[in-house]
Amino acid sequence: MSPTTPPVIGVAFPKDDYVTSLERAGARVRILDAAKDLLPGALDECDGLLLTGGVDVDPKEYGETPHPTVETNAVRDDYELALAKLAIKQDLPLLAICRGVQVLNVAAGGTLIQDLPSQHPSSIAHSITEPRNAIAHDVAITNGTCLSMLLGAPSLAVNSRHHQAVKDTAPGFVVSAVSPDGVVEAIERPASTFCVGVQWHPENFWATGQFVGLFQGLVRAAAK
Repeated sequence: MSPTTPPVIGVAFPKDDYVTSLERAGARVRILDAAKDLLPGALDECDGLLLTGGVDVDPKEYGETPHPTVETNAVRDDYELALAKLAIKQDLPLLAICRGVQVLNVAAGGTLIQDLPSQHPSSIAHSITEPRNAIAHDVAITNGTCLSMLLGAPSLAVNSRHHQAVKDTAPGFVVSAVSPDGVVEAIERPASTFCVGVQWHPENFWATGQFVGLFQGLVRAAAK
C-alpha cells in the first residue's frame, strides 16, 4: 500500500452505517463473505478489521449453557471468532462494536453476561432500539487508555442496544469504559497495535461525528 492509498478495512456482516463511518474516516471497505472469503487468506487483502453488531455469541464457545433469551448464528460465530483470533495473532488493527466486542472477548478467552435484565438487574436501560442514536446512558472512560486518547473525554453519553456484555475480561485485555451500573462498555488489548472494542454503536453517529475518533484511530493504525 502506497502512502496515498487508503487502507482497506475488512468487514463481515455489515450495515450501511458501518461502511459510511469507515469511508468518512478515510478507509476503503472490503466486505468479507463467510461463504467465499475463506480464512486465513481473506485477511491477506485487509489492513484492518471491523467486527460489527448482531445476534448473540453461542455460550458453548465459553463453556456455558445458553440462557433462554439467547439467539445465535453458528455460521457467523465460526467465521467471526476465527477472524478475531487471526487478527490478534497477526496484530492486525481491529475495532469491535456491540456483538463485536463480545466476539473479541470470547475469542481471546473471556466470558459474557448472557442476559443483563436477569443476571445484572439495573435501572439503566441498555437496550433502546429506536431511534438508533438515542442516548441511553453515560460511560466513564479509564484515563490513560487508548480509548481515552481516541475520544478525548473522561465520560461520554452513548446509545445502547444489547442484552449481553463482557463478564470475565479475556487475558491480556483491560476494561477501558464502564456504565454507571458497572457494565463493561469497552475493552482493549494494550499489547496490540490497535485492538479496541466498545459495547455501544458509534456508527449510528456518523452524521454528527461524536465517535469519529474510533474509526479514525482504526484507519490510522491500518495505514501504517
